Amino acid sequence: MTSLETMSIVSKYLLELEATINTFPSTEVVNLASVLKNLTTNNTLYVIGNGGSATTAAHMVTDLGVGSLRRSNPVRCISLVDNPGVLTATSNDLDFSSVFSQQIKLLGRRGDVLLCFSASGNSVNLINAVEEAKKLGVLTVGITGFDGGRLKDLCDISIHTPTKVGSYGVVEDIHSTVSHVLTEVIRNL
Repeated sequence: MTSLETMSIVSKYLLELEATINTFPSTEVVNLASVLKNLTTNNTLYVIGNGGSATTAAHMVTDLGVGSLRRSNPVRCISLVDNPGVLTATSNDLDFSSVFSQQIKLLGRRGDVLLCFSASGNSVNLINAVEEAKKLGVLTVGITGFDGGRLKDLCDISIHTPTKVGSYGVVEDIHSTVSHVLTEVIRNL
């Protein structure tokens, strides 16, 4: 591959990212920030995702939780992707499609929030977690790319940025931006 071909790939990616960031769902992010800032110390934000979205979930919990410690009401948040024992036991003893729904069933309470990061919006384990959360009175949030998949319509709050199917990097860049914007807003409220 020549330098010119490589530069073409870089330019194409950055143009797609720029076009996508120009459709950033600011209003929906502001609405979610309002929900999160009003969580009480008795409520918990649970964050989930698969693959790259799992790392975004873990990163968000770190930034948002630690970033809100100076507030009078810090956001209590937990990434449900960070316990390998629970993930592997659930996957082995039950199945991977219930890896998050079983944790929500155990931990979730009315007034909590479940936030799902998903490029496609169609991961069965995320959909199962949202359905379980709804049974418990847990508010559900889907942050999706591509066409939004099932999560877009299933969740109580949908933050959807349309992208080309398969543009995982761009979707994950936007999801990371959503996470960072939410953290910035919460830190400064």
